[in-house]
Amino acid sequence: MEQNREILVGADNRFDVKHYKVKIIKQKENIFKYIIGVLSYALFIWLLLIGGTLLLYVADIKIRALKGDNNPPVFNAYVVMSGSMLPEIKVKDIVVTKRVPEERLTQDNIITFISPDSRFNGITITHRIIEKYYDSTVNGYYYKTKGDANNIADEALVPYDNILGKVILRIPKLGYLQDLLASKGALLIVVIIPCLAIFSYDIMKMFKKMGQKTKIIK
Repeated sequence: MEQNREILVGADNRFDVKHYKVKIIKQKENIFKYIIGVLSYALFIWLLLIGGTLLLYVADIKIRALKGDNNPPVFNAYVVMSGSMLPEIKVKDIVVTKRVPEERLTQDNIITFISPDSRFNGITITHRIIEKYYDSTVNGYYYKTKGDANNIADEALVPYDNILGKVILRIPKLGYLQDLLASKGALLIVVIIPCLAIFSYDIMKMFKKMGQKTKIIK
């Protein structure tokens, strides 16, 4: 709602001075533009956080590689490429994993591991532990796994050394964002265009405020 305020400007009529009423109109802020502005800044901050996280992740891997440490990091993330874990984990979901001691891995845990099955050429798989075996000859554990949507369990037992981590978090459909970031022109689409949109919106808002005039009503 507009708020009107009238101010009487002038002097005594004895001096033949005309009087004017000055009406100051305060415009109500457009709620739609306000929401767009908030969403734009939220998107910008979100993109900065994702970019910073990816940068730290890559830097951590390279630093450890220079030190000769080729073990997977404590925390990692993987894009799910098949529906073998439906309905709990869907295609293009991202699973965040954490490396835990082998004695803490139990039946019903979901793990991400490098397949020991020679038929799969060492692909990375995310399946559920359905059984756990202790092998005294190697003083360690082996794990039988199965995809929730599969009819049969995985044929090869998984040794602990093949396990990349226990799934601790699922982020729905974020794998599509990774595909976008890996594509040509990702920097333009994901960073530059949103930044220009926010900058343009601020410039337009600034000029609009500068263009607001006080209406003088005689």
